Amino acid sequence: MQSRYVQIAELLRGQIADGQYPLGSRIPTENELAQSLGVSRPTVRQALDLLAREGRLTRVKGSGTFVAQPKLVHESTSFVTGYREESRKKNRVLRTRVVCIRTEKAGEKVGDALRIPGDELVTRLVRIRNLENLYSNAPVVYTTLYVPLKLFPEMPEMDFTDASFYEALDARGLSVVHASRKLEVVMPPAEVAAGLGITPFEPTAFISSQGYTRGGQAVEYTESYYPASRSSFQIEINR
Repeated sequence: MQSRYVQIAELLRGQIADGQYPLGSRIPTENELAQSLGVSRPTVRQALDLLAREGRLTRVKGSGTFVAQPKLVHESTSFVTGYREESRKKNRVLRTRVVCIRTEKAGEKVGDALRIPGDELVTRLVRIRNLENLYSNAPVVYTTLYVPLKLFPEMPEMDFTDASFYEALDARGLSVVHASRKLEVVMPPAEVAAGLGITPFEPTAFISSQGYTRGGQAVEYTESYYPASRSSFQIEINR
């Protein structure tokens, strides 16, 4: 005889397949399911954990459990483009929250990436992005970018909630035409995990990127964290 949690998982699979819970929809809470099915909450949790391991459900901290949608395919590993431009091309509605924008010393790591001394000033811009009607509007990327202040002195006074960073560079003759990007799977820092609505123990795809002008000037260094459970990356290779 099947365990009770396996039976509950099978019931939920059928309800998802029948469209009772559409893709991206939030399913009832553990307490609600336990009460309606007449079982304990730990039994429900086992069933939900099983479906999450199968990729049928996605847990979002503070928001609930959702029927998993196909992973977002990001093209940042294939093309030099901003997230706003990529979203526009795919007819997605992008929402941005600016966490902070301020001037600070580059430090060794950022200075090396931008090929400037560590005591030179840079502008740091931190943003959290989400896409309307995907993953119940949960964040899809947490991005921190750095720009030498001397190249873009008015940047700290600008509002990048709706403005495109790459278009702002284009307008100043600093178009990024080449980028070097490195992709790793890492556990996110606590503040990044909180911003993405995940736990610090959930893996993220981490991309560090340097952007260069046609003349080889390093104009931006970016660190981006994507929840691994909601992200995939397209890579174009030509011969």
